Amino acid sequence: MLDPNRDPVGQKRLGKLARQVLDRNVDEAFGDPNAVVRRSTHQEVRDHYADVVDVLKRYGRWDSLCLADYIGVSRQTSYQYGLQPTNRGARIIPADKLDRLREAAVAAIFDSLKQTVAPGLTAESRTWQVFVGMDLRLETYSHLYGEAQAARLGGVCVPHNGNSKPDAELSADDRLCLDWLTWRHAGLVTRADAIHIAGADEHLECRVGCEAHAWRITPTAAQVAALKAVHERGESRRA
Repeated sequence: MLDPNRDPVGQKRLGKLARQVLDRNVDEAFGDPNAVVRRSTHQEVRDHYADVVDVLKRYGRWDSLCLADYIGVSRQTSYQYGLQPTNRGARIIPADKLDRLREAAVAAIFDSLKQTVAPGLTAESRTWQVFVGMDLRLETYSHLYGEAQAARLGGVCVPHNGNSKPDAELSADDRLCLDWLTWRHAGLVTRADAIHIAGADEHLECRVGCEAHAWRITPTAAQVAALKAVHERGESRRA
């Protein structure tokens, strides 16, 4: 058996073998390389945009000017994104702009929980904190939202010292989504990788693992494993 601690040549051979195994695992997890990616229709993109805008106006108190400024377009353009596809002036919002709006809408939904009253509970008893290193980045009443943000930021979500349910469990689907987000945002997986694994186009890919259940696409365990394999292949090549 090769001992990489004593045999530098053997170490290189083991490294090459590991990369071959990882590549094979990724290819197997991806399935058919010619598989068709699910493409969103103009109607689907328009309807989702309308849902997101509705949430921002209802929970975030956004107006049309704030919305347009946030994604760097004119109010006329933002209005055209919401037109029915049959309208001559209708336009499809780019995926990256829709992603930004959705993230803001999800934040507004979970921020609104702070306005709710729970008899007998203090704010601290319901709070989860997200840390990146020693920096406190977020406090939220939602365990799921805290964990999802921690996954995106490469941080950790912990219960506040006064949290009344520090051992709260998340569902199996929630855990799959969090694992997906962890590998998706760890820095070595590209959007193209995620699109290919999820079988979803650029307008759908960022909904995989979304905290808002109504907008969520839940990945399978095999898809999460494939994403992890891509990350590990990237690490092996960087080493």
